[in-house]
Amino acid sequence: MQTATLICGAIGLDTDLSLVYQLFALMLCLLIFSRFSLKFQVPEVSCRRRLPRYATADEPFEYRITVTNQGSRIEKDLRILDNPKVIPPDRAQFRNMREPFEETRNAYDRWIGFHRFVYLQRLNTGITVKTADVPDVDRMGQAEVVIEAAPLRRGDVQFESITVLHPDPLGLNFGIIDFPERDHLTVLPKRYPVSDKLLFNSGRNFQPGGVNATWSIGESDEFASLRDYRDGDPIRKIHWASTAKRNKPVVKEFQDEFFVRQGLVVDNSSEVQKQQVQKQQVQKQEIQKQAAPKDTSASPYADPVFEAQIIVAASLLTASPLRDGLMDLFTLGKHAEVCTAGRGFGDCATQLEVLAKLNRADSDVEQLSRLLTDRARQLSGCLFVLGSYTPFQQMLVSAIESQGVETRIFITEDKAKRSANAIDYPTGALIIDPSNIEEALASL
Repeated sequence: MQTATLICGAIGLDTDLSLVYQLFALMLCLLIFSRFSLKFQVPEVSCRRRLPRYATADEPFEYRITVTNQGSRIEKDLRILDNPKVIPPDRAQFRNMREPFEETRNAYDRWIGFHRFVYLQRLNTGITVKTADVPDVDRMGQAEVVIEAAPLRRGDVQFESITVLHPDPLGLNFGIIDFPERDHLTVLPKRYPVSDKLLFNSGRNFQPGGVNATWSIGESDEFASLRDYRDGDPIRKIHWASTAKRNKPVVKEFQDEFFVRQGLVVDNSSEVQKQQVQKQQVQKQEIQKQAAPKDTSASPYADPVFEAQIIVAASLLTASPLRDGLMDLFTLGKHAEVCTAGRGFGDCATQLEVLAKLNRADSDVEQLSRLLTDRARQLSGCLFVLGSYTPFQQMLVSAIESQGVETRIFITEDKAKRSANAIDYPTGALIIDPSNIEEALASL
């Protein structure tokens, strides 16, 4: 309508040649009327968003927004738009990242970089949300609106507001009502099915305190029998009912239990730390090598190798849940960290949330090696998800294997880089191309 009005106005400038100016005047009056009518028919509604607890990257999902009519008339033809927080790329990210298949665009588009800017802004925002129609809402009633959304990456996605669009009586324009509604959604990493051949059946290891220790605070053992009191026994272990019957102290005897406890190590150390360790090892061996350049991109999702590590680790976590055992996830944050899931600790959703928010860390890499050494005696087996296999990764693996723990090693490395580096990979290591993760996990 606006375009037709402008065209009629341009054609009808000379009123002696045509009567199009009359049509222009009519259309202009209709537009002015529709605009003013929006001020007098503002819907009295409120909105409430109900997000799921988790979503998965690259998997569309649905959620609901409840629209409540607080007015005295039936609201019809409303539309609703949910607004995530828009995060534009900074200069470093715009300079270092590229749009997929950007090389296929013409030279002008590559030079201007508009399409790259739009792509990076959508990636940083993290989600696309479709506009939805609102069913008719009765007086003082409610209506449920189903919203379709598609996460574009893992991590946190922030929502800022909800916009309700209401039409004028002529249906020419829409009025806008914004409702501040801040919320956030955790997007878990993408996961693929894993072949059973990639996993191992580990034996049971001694766990201080037994299984009960995993669901209680403090030390708790499995009850075995009663016996007479001996000097040095703690008072808290006295069985008072039997003591009263026998008229002498009787204590409860416990036995520690053995159960499966596996580990999953994700190497998220920064490239700078790995280069420093690698350089020290090279200097000791008097070998001259050139360190790889640091990735200065501001986006935590810029490294396809690291993103492949996250996907492989998430797939392994959900591949074979331990019913009566535990799974420890080892990562680097401000310091070496471990997140445990299993009986008494809940399911692996907490670990997937840790992976969803995991970025490169500049912490001392020796901390992770020391933590693995301390926990090795409790582990029945350990999975390693690495981005390469430098002396640093060899140190992590040896920290576990030197304790006699069975290991499985997964290395996500590009084929071109693999052939250029000519690294001697450990026997049995599974090399996964970041561009072909699903087929690799299903076929190996």
